[in-house]
Amino acid sequence: MEQSGTAQVIMATHSPLQMACPNARLFRISRFGLDPIDFQDTDHFRMMRDFCSDPAAFLAEALYEDEP
Repeated sequence: MEQSGTAQVIMATHSPLQMACPNARLFRISRFGLDPIDFQDTDHFRMMRDFCSDPAAFLAEALYEDEP
């Protein structure tokens, strides 16, 4: 598809792996329309990064953040 230059793929995903594909153009849907965004600035990338760096702390915060 990339070599022919005649294909376009529109995909909705939460996968940072797919968002990181070379030459991918990402857009965030906001109340103002579509905003270009780098995959490292997406909430899903940050969540996966935080989980991979410290799974126990990530889960503790996610599961117990409302408790005293």
